[in-house]
Amino acid sequence: MDTATSRKRLVRFGFFEADLEQRVLTKNGSRVRIQDQPFQVLALLLERPGETLTREEIRQSIWASNTYVEFDDGLNTAIKKLRMALGDAADNPLYIETVPRRGYRFVAPISRDIDESPESVTSSNKGMTAHEIGSSSEPPVARPGGAIPSLFPWLAGGLLLALLAGSLTAIAAWRDRAIALRSIRSIAVLPMQNFSGDPTQEYFAEGISDELTTRLAQIPAIKVISRTSTSQYKGTTKSVPEIGRELGVDAIIEGSVERNGDSVRVGVQLIQVATDRHLWAESYDKKLGDVLLLEQDLAREIANQVHVHAAIGDSPSLGQVNTSALQDYLQGNHYWAMRTDGGLPKAVEYFNRSIAEDPNFARSYAALANCYIVYPMFSRVISQAVAYPKATEAAHKALALDSSLPEAHLAAAEVALYVDWDFAKARREFDRTLELSPNYATAHQWYGEFLSLMGQHDEAIREDEIAIRLDPASAIAHHQLANTYQAARQYDKALAEYQRVTQLSPTYVPNFHKLMWMQRRQGKYAEALDSLATVSLLYDGDGADKATYKQLVAAYARDGRDGMIRKEIELSAEGTRPALYLARDYAELGDKAMAMHWLRRAFDLHDIEVLYMNADPEFDRMRSDPDFQALSKAIGFH
Repeated sequence: MDTATSRKRLVRFGFFEADLEQRVLTKNGSRVRIQDQPFQVLALLLERPGETLTREEIRQSIWASNTYVEFDDGLNTAIKKLRMALGDAADNPLYIETVPRRGYRFVAPISRDIDESPESVTSSNKGMTAHEIGSSSEPPVARPGGAIPSLFPWLAGGLLLALLAGSLTAIAAWRDRAIALRSIRSIAVLPMQNFSGDPTQEYFAEGISDELTTRLAQIPAIKVISRTSTSQYKGTTKSVPEIGRELGVDAIIEGSVERNGDSVRVGVQLIQVATDRHLWAESYDKKLGDVLLLEQDLAREIANQVHVHAAIGDSPSLGQVNTSALQDYLQGNHYWAMRTDGGLPKAVEYFNRSIAEDPNFARSYAALANCYIVYPMFSRVISQAVAYPKATEAAHKALALDSSLPEAHLAAAEVALYVDWDFAKARREFDRTLELSPNYATAHQWYGEFLSLMGQHDEAIREDEIAIRLDPASAIAHHQLANTYQAARQYDKALAEYQRVTQLSPTYVPNFHKLMWMQRRQGKYAEALDSLATVSLLYDGDGADKATYKQLVAAYARDGRDGMIRKEIELSAEGTRPALYLARDYAELGDKAMAMHWLRRAFDLHDIEVLYMNADPEFDRMRSDPDFQALSKAIGFH
């Protein structure tokens, strides 16, 4: 084939170039992996840009003449893969538009290479007569009346005007796109679609979404919504503008993940919420072990697109990762996100497996440490005495392997707070975590809890409110703000937040437990018993809580508040309630000596519950007592 013919088979559109002869697609000079059938569909569309290509025309051109039954699924799959390769979307297409009930149309401008070199002209003139050649190359001859035999000048002028108009339109579109990108200061990453054709890979697509969110959270200039709030939109039929308004963001990132063995393709697109306009799209092909590094590069590219500085450093834990360890890590994150007594043991199991498969994978150590910190708070299965030494070991290992990992510093902060009672170190680690990842919602939430324990209620409320802005649909974030309001004696605001938690997660047991304590502090004992009834209904495995509830109701009906509290103390003789709760009971009854006895007991047990003594209203009348102040100082509050 001659040069001119070959060059005419190159078609350019956007950042892409399609060699229709060699069936090769490139983007900015780099080859894009695309299967043969999707490329054939692309070639047909490029041959007739702007025209509707019917499904029947495509079938006749590409599929066997007797193929009907499998054609629809085959074409749908080919179009889906083609759009994925181009970073396109059916609902707001940049390149391929669906014409309902008919077919498809290529809607982007294209250009074709035409070689005008002498050799090509000579080659293309072969076989033409002299008259034919002359008619295409000699100047026009005047005819009687001054008529010109050629319309070339008019056509050339029209072509130049069309090119000028097209250029001005392209410049205006580029300017509008640049302005739109610069206006983006808040983003939400929706759950990635699983294009692997294997439902068991849903966790993997979910994990890729989470990792991208985590990396974007390290960019200070952009607000990034946490995965807890975006996960509710998995499989949603809501439009991008609807989702964006609900989350309060400027842009949405949608994407897909296709895994084939150890090969992974990730396609993403950035969509402006206000206009539902696709501003940027890209696809990446990586080996499974390089996926975390891909997420970092992708976050940097998104930051570049929206014109903000991305201070994302290279992390040792983002290099080549053992593929089995990576998969178990992503599985562990799936269960960790549940924050339930059923999900946490599975998360611990997967993180431990990941560590066994790759002992140098810092992320799994950090995740394991945070699991062990939270586990005793959500479940009676494991005690602090068992969990916290494991949390300490995992946190230290994570930092030793990767001191740039925000999750590792957060684990270190929690260990310093709950295990070591080293409050100065905890504050430093919280600050370092948020320095590395300013949009880390969980870090803001846990920092708010720390500040509340320290009695710094205004600062605590501020951190908790930031956590909610970053994760507006998180029941746990709203629950923490409610607890902080309660510690600050702002009971009306606390009640509103507890009610919000019930809307978001009606079976979240800690919410009713904390509400019960607030109602007691307000003197609403009948309502407190109602909340206790809900706790016993949701969280009573052996029926003991329900039996306790019935006895407390009877005691309250018979002897009022004091009778209920004394019955509670009596039922606590078996040691099932935390020592701090007994201290609260005695303080409420006015028995300071017994209240101090149980506070010291909590201190001796190194029970984390004793940290609440610094803010609990039950102890307000004891704060000037020398024994109380001495214990407070021994814990480290002064």
